[in-house]
This record gives sequence, structure tokens and C-alpha cells, in this order.
Amino acid sequence: MKTVLFRAAALVILAFFLSSISIGQGIAQLQISKFKVDSRHGNLGLSWKTSSEEGLAQFEIEFSLDGKSYQNIGFVPARNHRDGDIYEFEAPVSYADSAFFRLKVVDQSGRWLYTEPSVYNVNKTTAFFVYPNVINTSVMNIYLKDPFSWLEVVNLNGVVLLKQNLDGKTGRITVPLSPLLSEGIYIVQLRSYDKTISQKVVVQ
Repeated sequence: MKTVLFRAAALVILAFFLSSISIGQGIAQLQISKFKVDSRHGNLGLSWKTSSEEGLAQFEIEFSLDGKSYQNIGFVPARNHRDGDIYEFEAPVSYADSAFFRLKVVDQSGRWLYTEPSVYNVNKTTAFFVYPNVINTSVMNIYLKDPFSWLEVVNLNGVVLLKQNLDGKTGRITVPLSPLLSEGIYIVQLRSYDKTISQKVVVQ
């Protein structure tokens, strides 16, 4: 098991649900639900449930700080129970801010597919909420655990170039980018009545 160390910070429990993930391309059908990431005695704890399994080899756990470059931090052998099973994984990890996690599902023939990544917010006031932070498409993906009122995209001179009403929404939000946003570095700000958080992004 590989240990990954970051600056210490208080861990905040975050659970997300993958309602129905179908594994194809030669890999037996699999449904994963109740994928949970939390703190266990100072370690990182992950757990997930499968509804059915066939011909699987293992689940590999990967993490990323920017949502693009992932590292493997361990694996759990598949049990291949017909009715599925519950799996757990634990690793000594200390976080600063936030990270993304996903499962790499590998079958016995070496074929594999990834689950959708989950953002794990550690420090709510400095959370990493734009995934990925290097944007080369016409949309920006926002992941929110807490509700906010407004989103703003500001250039380095402080000029607001894009503003969108969030209406207190949470979860994944897709924000179309204006064609007027040229390549460069911008600040994405989330605002509510009592707080503002921000993150730098790069538009390519």
C-alpha cells in the first residue's frame, strides 16, 4: 500500500452515490453504489458496494489533486460474488484542501474502466471545486458540497467576465464559458451571503 502525505487538515466526511455504473467493453456488467470517502482515525477510508460481479480481478484506488493526473494508492481483490459484496480500503493520508478519487475496475483479462471521479472536500473554505482546473473545452465543471448564490469568473485585473446565478444548487454543475474568454489565468469565485471562496483556473 502506497502512502501519500500532504499538509495536515481536518477531514470532512463526504459520501456520494453512483446509482448505476455499467462496465462494458468485455468487462462483466457491474453496478457500484454507496461509494464513501471519510476519515478513519486519521487515515483515509473508502467503502463501496457492488450489486453483482463476474470475472473481475481487482479494484484499484486512485487519487488526484487537480482532477487530471491520478496516482494509484492501493488495490482490493474482487471476490466475484454473484450477489455483489461490500468493500473497504484504508490508507494513511493527510490532506490539504481537497482531492479527487476514483476506482479503476480491472477484470481477469486485464481490461479496465474507471468510475466517475468524486471530489473529497477537506477544508470547506479553500476547497478545490473546479474540475479540471485546466479548461480546454467550452464548459467548466463545478462540484459543490455547500450551496452558493453566485459564481463569477474574474480576470487578474479584477474585471468580472462571467456571472451566473447558482440558486443554492449543489453537486455537479456545468457552466458554459463565453467565447470572449481568451486563453489565460482566471479566478473563479463562489459567493453566498456569508462567505466567498475562490480558485485559479487556466483556460486553454
